[in-house]
Amino acid sequence: MSTRQMNRDVSPLRAFLGTVTKYIKICCVIKPLQLLVARKSCRQKMDRMRTLPTHTVGHDLARMLDSKGLKLIPGFAKHDLDHLILGYGMNPEDELCMQAYLIGNGRRQFQCFLFLSSAVLLPGLWGTLWAHYNSGKQSEPLSSLKLDDCLHQRTDQLRQKYAPSLRNSSVTMNEAITAFVG
Repeated sequence: MSTRQMNRDVSPLRAFLGTVTKYIKICCVIKPLQLLVARKSCRQKMDRMRTLPTHTVGHDLARMLDSKGLKLIPGFAKHDLDHLILGYGMNPEDELCMQAYLIGNGRRQFQCFLFLSSAVLLPGLWGTLWAHYNSGKQSEPLSSLKLDDCLHQRTDQLRQKYAPSLRNSSVTMNEAITAFVG
């Protein structure tokens, strides 16, 4: 389920709150983490991932992160993998929808609930979040998925297993990756 259809009818307040959330996340979380915890081993891993065959998890994840000017951060690779496999973009509404999906899928981590709590500012999104939560409940648990174990697997095969709603969607793999890039 993508939020792209919803974005056509976004109110100015909702757009403003989304932009503020995006910049807070980038300036207060992502960029400081990239500076503080970026390691040589992560740069080397990204270099290896870039050389993997196209349409593999490793290659596609490196491409997704490169397209956003992001680095692989220790402890956050699972979050990036979730974005890739589930097909959620990195805008604030897609982030919220992904957190709702993950909670429904069994991920009961503090940071999921903390981030999802910001949805209190967006009551127009609550129905959509509930739908993503229910979709997560009905899907294969992602808890067993580890980045190092699936670097060489085909991204589309993992999407079929863990994100069955994409199977019934007209969104192609290229469209999903393009959502990250542009």
